[in-house]
Parts: sequence; structure tokens; C-alpha cells
Amino acid sequence: MTAGYHYLMHVIGKLFLQKIRFRNSYFLSLDMKKKVNKMSKSASSFWLDEDFLDNHGQDKKGKDPIKLAAYRKAVANFVRIVTGEDIKVKFTQNGKSYTDGKAVTISATLDDKKFDSAVGLALHEGSHIKLTDFNVVRMIDDFIQRKDDYVLEYKQKYQLEDRWMVSNKIGVTLRDLLNIVEDRRIDNFVYKSAPGYRGYYQALYDKYFNSTIIDKGLESDEYRTEEWESYMFRIINITNPKRDLNALKSLRTVWDIMDLANVDRLKSTADALNVAWEIFKAVEESIEVVENKASDSQPDSDQIQEQQSYGNSAGTGTSGTSNEDDTEDGDDDGESADGSEVEASPGNINGGSMPDVELEPLSAKEHDRLQRAIHQQKDFLNGHLKKTGLSKKNLREVEALEAASVDEREVSYTKQSYYGDTIQKQKVVVIKDISKEMIDNLRCDMWSEWGVNDRLEWVNEGIIFGTALGKKLKVRDDEKSTKYNRLRSGRIDKRMIAAAGYGAEGIFEKIETFAYRPGMIHISIDNSGSMSGHKFRKTIVSATAIAKACSMIDNMECVISFRSTATIGDQSYHQALPTIVIAYDSRRDSIMKMRTIMPFMNVCGGTPEGLCFDAVMKEILDGSNGKDAYFVNFSDGQPYCGNYHGVAAYTHTKKQVDKMVNNNIKVISYFITESRSSYGHDEDVFKTMYGKDASFIDVTKMREVAGSINKKFLQV
Repeated sequence: MTAGYHYLMHVIGKLFLQKIRFRNSYFLSLDMKKKVNKMSKSASSFWLDEDFLDNHGQDKKGKDPIKLAAYRKAVANFVRIVTGEDIKVKFTQNGKSYTDGKAVTISATLDDKKFDSAVGLALHEGSHIKLTDFNVVRMIDDFIQRKDDYVLEYKQKYQLEDRWMVSNKIGVTLRDLLNIVEDRRIDNFVYKSAPGYRGYYQALYDKYFNSTIIDKGLESDEYRTEEWESYMFRIINITNPKRDLNALKSLRTVWDIMDLANVDRLKSTADALNVAWEIFKAVEESIEVVENKASDSQPDSDQIQEQQSYGNSAGTGTSGTSNEDDTEDGDDDGESADGSEVEASPGNINGGSMPDVELEPLSAKEHDRLQRAIHQQKDFLNGHLKKTGLSKKNLREVEALEAASVDEREVSYTKQSYYGDTIQKQKVVVIKDISKEMIDNLRCDMWSEWGVNDRLEWVNEGIIFGTALGKKLKVRDDEKSTKYNRLRSGRIDKRMIAAAGYGAEGIFEKIETFAYRPGMIHISIDNSGSMSGHKFRKTIVSATAIAKACSMIDNMECVISFRSTATIGDQSYHQALPTIVIAYDSRRDSIMKMRTIMPFMNVCGGTPEGLCFDAVMKEILDGSNGKDAYFVNFSDGQPYCGNYHGVAAYTHTKKQVDKMVNNNIKVISYFITESRSSYGHDEDVFKTMYGKDASFIDVTKMREVAGSINKKFLQV
């Protein structure tokens, strides 16, 4: 009974364990599948943070200037890498897209579903700028405008028939054919020279050319009559695997003329134009034969106009401009009828055609969807796609952020709980080079015009104190020389020459000279809300004084940064992020910048302490390389920022301080308070974070400040 019971429990336990393992394995596989699907559908997944395009809850009507600046920078890097040229990438302002042959314009839409195709379009447009001869394009436009010189030149060169000169059909159609051939030429360049970027091009073609409705249109009985509208639909989609080269009389001839397998034989836009002419004449001959058989009468002018080019609106002459907002969600771009992804590429060169099958007509709904897709392809071909533009205000914000080299950095810290340690991640905004233009054009809690005059007085007071402090810190300028005599080697001491006759051997001397290495001081200021009033005044005066004193010492650099939590642009208060602002850097700024920038720095938000130290640690360590480096901190207590507080926060802060100390950076941390009696628990935490480097002096008393800094200076 007992043995049977134990055996039964063993079996039940084993089954239960297997169930748990199966369950965990099942959900793990689901999780992995989600990750794989996420990765497979985005060419950017390998480098793009999951929340790169997340507005952190921001109102959809608002624009996140930090995200937009990072987006433009990323796309600009792609374009520069692929083209090998410093082509400007900018946001459109008026909602219209264009390729002017000088700059790439992108849509100001932060949508992860459209990001890959947006990058693909930017690369496409950038490749046009690099490879397309826009003089040839302008010649075609002049031809369309019926300028006699060009009409006569082309008529003689390409042996054009008079009937083609009746309307603008030849010019408009030719331009569209040139766009198609030129696209194949430049896309081949990207595919071969930058294979790592094919995913973006694939997304581009999935969006505009490989939709299920285009596939159905190619397989249907539509666009199979011998007219230009049919030819243009099938020529522009000639790389689609669903193409049918038997759909029209001369379509296979067109395929042979294009010769996509050897598209790299086309070395210039002029070569592409020659191919476009050959295609035009081949199709015209086919249409002429059909027209002659059908009727001896000529179509009227309205009919000619209706059968004009596939894209009959005046464009820039090149495709490759993006529309990231007008795509129909119902088009199921990039998917087959069964929901699987369709694999096709710009360089699909297999010339097969569909087997003989019974053609099915499209339903009315499918016909409408096809017309919308065709209209989108027309816009793509002629460069008439709309883009979401930025307002002047948003554009000024983005430009200010880019000029200040602003980015978001992710830092990690360990949080302990009853269930064990967990790794928490936090974004930190780093503003490397703030300017007055940025303050004027971008709203941020970290700066304010309110109280500027008072804070300017603090800065001026600090500069006066700094002049006196600089004289006290001149110890670093002193060159120390020590003379050692009565040595058995070295230089002869002239005063000891007489003693040499009496057998003395110690008649030599040596002089050793000591000089300080170049120095660097990074001053980090806590400007959280609790630092308001007299505490912030004391800090500004002291920090300015130290910076002024450093300017009086040879080879002593100084950086002043402010740290807090803040919102930027249209963000709401619950979207505030830890933010660190480099307000002054003597390596690039004059003392005057302290007068123009620091008076605007304002108290706000929480105390992200170690998060901000961590975010700029690389700059701190790099700046200290080969120098006597010092880190001076001003703060008033414990770190607190959202979930970043308590033991986890001050342990993480201590870790950053230890990292600096271990890299030979001397740390001084001043505790700022209204009175000595208010220290309490904050003092204990402060000592835990900064240890023996914690300082509890009155920072407005320059004698005490000079003493504490000189003490660190002498620790060489």
C-alpha cells in the first residue's frame, strides 16, 4: 500500500513536472517566436531599440523632437554610408515630397511599421542624387514643354515619326519609362555595393510594388489590351514574380530590351534614356499595328489624352520620394493571399511568365483597390508623394537638438526585492552643447527665463570670487626644484672641487624638477526642485568661481553640467526623463558662455544622480585620459527619480563614484544644505555614496573651498 502510494505520487509528480516543463517550453517558444517575427519583419531590429519610435505615451498630435532628431540622424547615416557622400537629409515642411538633386527629404512620421520603407526610400533618393544626371532629366522636361531645339534634336537622333509629335504623349511617356529604367539601374547599385541594406529596399518594394492587389491585377484579365495604360502598368511591375510576359504583344520584347540580368551595363542616365527610347518605339509599333487592324480612323484628342503615359503629371523626373502616410492599410502590402510574405526584390531578373490559366476578373472592390495601388505607384514614379511635414516650431526644435548633439542613452541598475535582483533600464537624455538658440527655440524644464537677472548676479558674484580663488589655487602652477649634492655621480658641484684634492668622492650634484600634468575638473550640479532658493545660489556661485579659477591656471580644463529630470518639447510631466546638460566646457567655450547660459538654468524635477553619472561616464573617463582629473559634485541629499530611489539608487550612485576613483579621478562631493542641523539621514546616505570624498563645508566660503580643492590637487 505504501509502496504503491509512493509510486503513484512519483508518477503524478513526474507528469506534473513534465507539464510545467512543457508549459514553460511552450511559452518560451511563443516568446521566441514573437521575437523572431519582430526581427524578421524589420531590417532595423538588429540596431534599433524597441522603443526608438515609441513616444512614451505622448499625444499623437505632438512631435517628440528628440525622437525626430535621432530618426533624421539615423537615416542620414544610412544615406552617407550607402552613397559615400555627405548628402543632406531633412524633414519636409510643406507636406510635399521632392527630389531636387541636392537633398533627401523624409516624412516626419515616427511609425515603426513604416520605418524600414522610409529608410529604403531615403536610400533610393540618395542614390538618385549620387548617380542620376539631372541635366538629362531637365532635357526631357524641356522636350515635354515643346522647346523646338530639343524636339528637332530628338527627332533626328532617334528617328521619331511625325505622328508621335502631335501631343506630349511621347515626352511624358518617355520620362516615365526613363524613371523605370533608371530606378532599376540605381537599385542595382545599392544591391551590389551595400548588400547589408537590402532589407530596407525590400520593405520599399513590398510597400509599393509587391502588394496582393497588384499581384491579383497582374494575374487578372485587366490591362491586357494593346494600349499604353496596359503597358505602363505591366512594365512598372515587371520585376514582380507574378508578371505575365505574354499578357501583351511586345511585353517580352520590352523585357529583352531592359535585360535586367545585365542592368549594370548601363553606366549613366543617358544610357538609361537610350533604353527608354527603344522601349517606347517597340510598344508604339505594337499599338500601331493593333490600331491599323481595328480601324483606319484616328482617335480623337480626348482619347489620346486618356491613353497617355502611365503617369501623366509633371514630376521631378525621378522616383524615389517617400510617402509614409498615404498607404492604404487594407492593401495588405507585402503579403500573399494566404498571409505569407511575398519574396521579391528590385533585381528579380528571371524572365518566366505565368502558365496558361483561366483569367478571373476582379470584383468591384478589388478593382477599386487596384486603382488606388496604381495611383500610389504613379505618385512614386513621378515624385508626387505627400509626406508629413514639420511646423516651423517643430523644425526649430529638431535643429536646436541636433546642433546641441542631443541623444538618449540607456543605463542599467540593479533593484533588489523579495523575489530577487532585477535589472532595471532607464533612458537618460544627454545635451552635450547647449546654446542660447536652443534655449530660445525649445521648451524644457531645465531652463527658464524667469529669474534670469537674479541668477546672472550669482554668476557675476562667482566670477569675482573665482578671481581670488584662482590666486589661491596657483599651487598647480608652481614648479618645484630639489637639489641633491655630495653625490658620487652627476654634475660636478663647483663648491666641492677643492675637496677633491683631499680624497673626497661626493663632489657631484643632481637637480630634480617636478611639474603638474594638465588637469581636468568636471563639476556636476544637482538642480532638482529641492535645490531651490539659497542652496542653488550657493552652488552657482561656487561652481562659477571654480571654473573662473581654472581659467587662470595653465593646462586646467573645466566642464560644468546640470542634472535633473525634465520634459522636452510637447512632453507631459509624467514623461520626464533624467537629463544632463553640459552648460560650459572650457575646451570649446569662453568664460562669457557662463554669463549667457548658466543664468537660464533652472531647478526642477527629481535627483537622478548616478543615472546621469553613468550616462556621461565615457566622456568623463575619456576627458581624464593622461591628465590629473577631478570630479566635483554639488547635491543636497539622496537620489530620487521615479522608481530610482532607496538602496538601489544610492548603491548604483556609489558604483559610479567607485568607477571614477578606480580610474584615478579625484572626487570631491559637496553637500549643499541650509544649515548643519538639517543633515540627518541624508548625511548618512551621502557618506555612503561618496565615502571619504564627501565634504560638508560652506561652499560660499572661498577659503574653505580652496583648501579642499588644493588638498585634492596635492594628491598626485
